[in-house]
Amino acid sequence: MPKISIIIPVFNSMQYLGQSLTSVVEAAEDFQDAELILVDNGSTDGSYEVLQSEYAGRAKILQIKGVTISTLRNQGARMAHGEYLSYIDADFVIPRDYFHRAMNVFAAAQADASGCYCSLPPDPHWIEETWHFLLRRRVNTFVPYLFAGNFIIKKDVFERVGGFDEKLVTGEDTELGLRLNTLGFRIYVSPEMAAIHLGNPKTLGEFFRKHTWHGLGMFGGLKWSWLDKTLLMTFAYLGLTAAGVANLFLGLLPWRWRVALSAGLVLAAPAASVAYRYFGSRTFYRPLRSLLLYEVYFAARSYALFKVAWARLRGREPRR
Repeated sequence: MPKISIIIPVFNSMQYLGQSLTSVVEAAEDFQDAELILVDNGSTDGSYEVLQSEYAGRAKILQIKGVTISTLRNQGARMAHGEYLSYIDADFVIPRDYFHRAMNVFAAAQADASGCYCSLPPDPHWIEETWHFLLRRRVNTFVPYLFAGNFIIKKDVFERVGGFDEKLVTGEDTELGLRLNTLGFRIYVSPEMAAIHLGNPKTLGEFFRKHTWHGLGMFGGLKWSWLDKTLLMTFAYLGLTAAGVANLFLGLLPWRWRVALSAGLVLAAPAASVAYRYFGSRTFYRPLRSLLLYEVYFAARSYALFKVAWARLRGREPRR
């Protein structure tokens, strides 16, 4: 039985697939006690054909079309024989000694699951660099949840809690983490398990689409924790933006003051979020770019909220 089962969900990942799988295969060979499982979600860009032609002899390969990312990950777990399940997304690059580091972290921290926040690629775009700075978090500590694109969990723990929620379109990693914590299991974040994320948004359009997508799962963790600061701030952004639009057309102030007040209302939630991040890091970094990214972020989350509400009114689940 292998010590670690590496599970990689794939969907139209051709752009980064070669770099990612090369790093994973090298790390698995260096560790010498791992199996590789590749689960494709009906790719149409040639990714699945590459998996079959280049990795059939060194990995288990399965294609399931049109399912959620949770279903892909759970199916990988069902095919796994390892003591640990290592989830790595197909646009991540890991160091050669990644799995040695991971086992050291589990032994030292006595954790049930572990991982690390994304690291930047060389020469990052200003969007990914600024957003990465804003979202910097503490490491070497226990956390409520971690991003499942760079995440390792003990298989017996994963099975005891029932795996990922396959009904969720996205946000499945947050929901799983909150469920693990509620049931008494511990998640530890360590820089020893850092991995480079190649697929960060590099245009404002990509940034908007990514956070719209993630926003579709914004209600997934509410049954485990009602205090979701991002969701509360999204509602605040919507309310303040509505007030700003109303003031612009219905306000009693002179025109220039109405414009100034409306702009202040629309930017209030992004400005508060930037200030919160700066206060936590005690560092002032690219304030205008930070404000712009948070404005786009909350616009994307608001759009996602509309999509969720519209889908629910029609008796459906939101889709990608």
